Amino acid sequence: MKTFLRLLAAAVIAGLLSLMLGPPLAIEQTAMVSDKLAHAAAFFLIAVCLEILIWRSSRLLPCLLALAIGGLVELIQGAIGRDASWGDWLADLAGISVAFFIMAGLKPLIDGTGRPGPRAARSRS
Repeated sequence: MKTFLRLLAAAVIAGLLSLMLGPPLAIEQTAMVSDKLAHAAAFFLIAVCLEILIWRSSRLLPCLLALAIGGLVELIQGAIGRDASWGDWLADLAGISVAFFIMAGLKPLIDGTGRPGPRAARSRS
């Protein structure tokens, strides 16, 4: 199951990067979703996927890596004729921040290191 999740996470990252670095699609210009919201959602997913791929690291490393990827995407977009902006990078940061706090809350539960319930506390005393 871990292997499947890691492959899926890598595929999601590759797909999102190809959308961001490829030629603009017609749907991007007619979409009802703002560009900033799309950036925040995409980098939320990228941060979560990096957390899955780099599970044993600190929570901060996948988020910093996602932020660096966001900066590189903006630089590359500017070089290939797409719109690059600080606003997009700040939207990336917003999505990454939400992912950081959600994963911070979920990681102890997933790892099984969460706080013990009342029954576990009574059995230790």
